[in-house]
Amino acid sequence: MQVPREFIVHPDESFRYLRIESDRFSRPLHRHPHLELTWIERGSGLRFLGDSVQPFAADDLVLVGVNVPHAWQSAVRGRGITAVATVLQFPATLLEIDALPELRRARPLIERARLGLLVTGPVRRPVMEILGTMCEEDAYARLAGLIRILGLLSRQENQLTAIAASPMHSPERTDGHDRLDRVTGWIAKHARDSLTVTAAARVAGVTPGAFSRFFRRESGKAFSVYVNDVRCGEACVKLRQSSKPIAQVARECGFRSLAHFNRQFRRRLGLTPRTFRRVR
Repeated sequence: MQVPREFIVHPDESFRYLRIESDRFSRPLHRHPHLELTWIERGSGLRFLGDSVQPFAADDLVLVGVNVPHAWQSAVRGRGITAVATVLQFPATLLEIDALPELRRARPLIERARLGLLVTGPVRRPVMEILGTMCEEDAYARLAGLIRILGLLSRQENQLTAIAASPMHSPERTDGHDRLDRVTGWIAKHARDSLTVTAAARVAGVTPGAFSRFFRRESGKAFSVYVNDVRCGEACVKLRQSSKPIAQVARECGFRSLAHFNRQFRRRLGLTPRTFRRVR
């Protein structure tokens, strides 16, 4: 399974506006050469971005960088329209147009967004308000709204928090990306199963001896660390959305030992699964 590259076309507009309404978020990991601002209006599940796997809920507002693998995936299928999102996809060249020098101030967002940026703090509310009106506006008003959003984000950089430690993509290198895409896509699909280096190496098309070095070099993380990131992220969703016993949650997320699950969960979240369920 490879992380597909999405080809974004908007010949009559400077950026692409999408309004998504469905019973679930089910798009697999993908990447594209556009920046993307995604606002989750309704829904919850797991957000995959670069080497990060984290639970998301309504009002998740994220700026995704160029060619960074990403996906929002619902934990369960809802009844009716339970997954709603507004998405803006725009080329980095939009911030480099000489005729619009005002946009130069937003150029640092291009580099910072390589790790994904979670929009937090007071600036999040006006950005969501602008996005919320776009469904009723024409192309001119939407462009004006995007410019206003870029102005808000560029002036409030302290309210933009990096999400990933590694973008799982280097603009200077192209070798290894297809292999890494195949492996991370395979992990996302089979995280609940018993995943071995031997099986992962087969997916990547390299020897088991070379795989660990390859994965750490390309992703910035050890294979086992990334797998446990995915599993703990899924566990967060299950702990929030169900009353299943913690031992059952651990098994369903791929952990064969409750003690191992507790240890890995606490290492990432700073608290035990039981405490997480109680305070979240």
